[in-house]
Amino acid sequence: MASTPPPLLLAARNDRVVLHIRSGGRGRSTAIAVLTFLVAVLSWPAQARAETTFSIEGFTVSGAHAEQGSSVPINGAAGFLELRQRWKPIDLVIEGIPSVGGSGYLRTPTGYPHPLTNVSIVNAISHVRIGPTNRFWLGGGLIIINQQTSLLQPPLEAASRLAGSRYEGVAYLPAGGANTVELRAAYMPALHGAVSYEIGYLQVPPGYGSEVAEATDVSAEYFFQFHDFALGAGARGIDYNAHFVTPPQLADRNTSVGALIEARFRIAK
Repeated sequence: MASTPPPLLLAARNDRVVLHIRSGGRGRSTAIAVLTFLVAVLSWPAQARAETTFSIEGFTVSGAHAEQGSSVPINGAAGFLELRQRWKPIDLVIEGIPSVGGSGYLRTPTGYPHPLTNVSIVNAISHVRIGPTNRFWLGGGLIIINQQTSLLQPPLEAASRLAGSRYEGVAYLPAGGANTVELRAAYMPALHGAVSYEIGYLQVPPGYGSEVAEATDVSAEYFFQFHDFALGAGARGIDYNAHFVTPPQLADRNTSVGALIEARFRIAK
């Protein structure tokens, strides 16, 4: 990831960095996630009754960005989109932050330029129902994170893309009537990728080449269920920790916790 502290988290366009996923020991977790995803897809029962939902989630971002010896606050907002297809024992979820952000700099009252960080995230996960009820689900899949940060010499930007496995557990707990409490916890143990530096559309020789990272993502929501619509409110926390491979040192750490509100629409059944 970029080595300049971002004060604001915004969704943005994908960068132009070539994706690198290492093989061997570091790539095993990604291979396991891919295998889990494929097994789930291939095992979908053809005659099972399916339900399709589409969700829009607003997430306020409040946290900190840390580097070597420095830390600055992160404040902003992000929007998640989710498409879910559920069969009786299996579901497929695609979630992400779309490219809706900006780039450049913010001017503070003192006139000091603060760079903006543009980020987009895509998750593709399949869950399997645990037990006879629909309350508990476990699954895995893939995550891709793109990030661009304007450096202190515009128009120079640092751009990175990391990919890896995502493992997730979900609990849907009854909360009176048709309402539910939805608990979600995800762990991304090994993300791998590359970082480059760009002036406009031209890449310049980087000071660092590869990155590794791990991340966690937890949330809790209370959903009010209506006929074909559900409204949820709760909190979400994301922690991301990245290191350069050569030399081995901290690239950046981003920790954020915020309130969220979600509208979920059932579009097919």
